[in-house]
Amino acid sequence: MGITPRIENPAQYLPVVNEIAAAVNKVNAEGVLPGTLVSLVLLRVGQLLGSAYFTSRQLEAAEDTPERLGAVATWRTSPLFTDAERAALALAEAVHTPNPTGERVSDELVDEARKHLSEKEIVVLIGVLGQIGFFTPLALIGSPKVGVSFAEQWTR
Repeated sequence: MGITPRIENPAQYLPVVNEIAAAVNKVNAEGVLPGTLVSLVLLRVGQLLGSAYFTSRQLEAAEDTPERLGAVATWRTSPLFTDAERAALALAEAVHTPNPTGERVSDELVDEARKHLSEKEIVVLIGVLGQIGFFTPLALIGSPKVGVSFAEQWTR
């Protein structure tokens, strides 16, 4: 990973990228999901993607304890998470981790999530996962500077 991004400013080539980014960033604008749950999910997806950019962004922005943030990678065995957080993390992992032996998101997984999350919360979680899905190619291909927001470094 270099010191400068691989792509200077994607919007100079694809202006609609800013509009799309603004729209996807509104998926939890009503606060349907607690901010701490969203942060945990985004942190875990950043870890799964192997993205220093996403992981560091979530660690900087998170309003959570260092113990919980440090335990995200081991959420299945950690006692620090609520049932709703576990359900959201399980869905996030299923969506972002290939399953060579079957479907990624099983009926059982969704049924378990429904025990702890409402339909609206699940739909908003889908939006949150889509949000990071939109930014994934920008982060992995564009290689933005760690610790600097997209908006701050892609200003040209």
